[in-house]
Amino acid sequence: MELYRGIAVPQDKVAEVTRNIRVSGIIGNEGRKFIGTRLRPYIEQLFNRHNLSIKDTREGYEEFPTVAFADELGAYYYALRHNYRKDYVPLVIRAKIDINKKDVHVDGRDFLYTVFGMWDKRNLVKTYGKDKAYQIVSSTLKTIYGEKILRYFNKAAQTDDYNYRIALCDLAINDLDVVLAHANNKIVIRGRWHVVFKSAFFVETPITPDEILEVFQPDPSKFEFIPDIDLYTWL
Repeated sequence: MELYRGIAVPQDKVAEVTRNIRVSGIIGNEGRKFIGTRLRPYIEQLFNRHNLSIKDTREGYEEFPTVAFADELGAYYYALRHNYRKDYVPLVIRAKIDINKKDVHVDGRDFLYTVFGMWDKRNLVKTYGKDKAYQIVSSTLKTIYGEKILRYFNKAAQTDDYNYRIALCDLAINDLDVVLAHANNKIVIRGRWHVVFKSAFFVETPITPDEILEVFQPDPSKFEFIPDIDLYTWL
């Protein structure tokens, strides 16, 4: 799986940061730290649990450090807009990740968790009613995350229990079929905090030097960051 990561670094640190990434890779302790859990082997067992909660999906599993990656457009957005500040230089890291050797799961923070938890609480239901809203959300999720996402969303939509919905989303982001389908998404999303991306992931670290394909300064004219779907106005 080829993924991208967008960062921004002080001008006087560009050469040093670039060299460190190429020589040492990404260890997982750089910047904000994210922790993943080894949940994938337990998806089927948990999916069938009647009283599933986030306690079941987030506690008691092997933990490991992760780092955020995205599609190319998403990485450019993070490097050029989200992480950029005055006197900083945007950088994009391109990496090739073997999903058979390390955990990769969907980063659902900026879109998917909100949809699972709030799909029937906002504009869509007010405009179309619950049945039509359900159809719209199902179709959209299928386009962005593949057919398998509906297994989890359909079950989440059958209850108003927010905790249960989020626990099912925890399972969905770890489902490898969902991960692979999301990697091929072509829909440009504007999610929470107005971040723009097509796909977003957490990847188990360390990212070794041989997994790093290149580190470069992105062309600011390559993408316009115009979303096909905006979480705030759509949902």
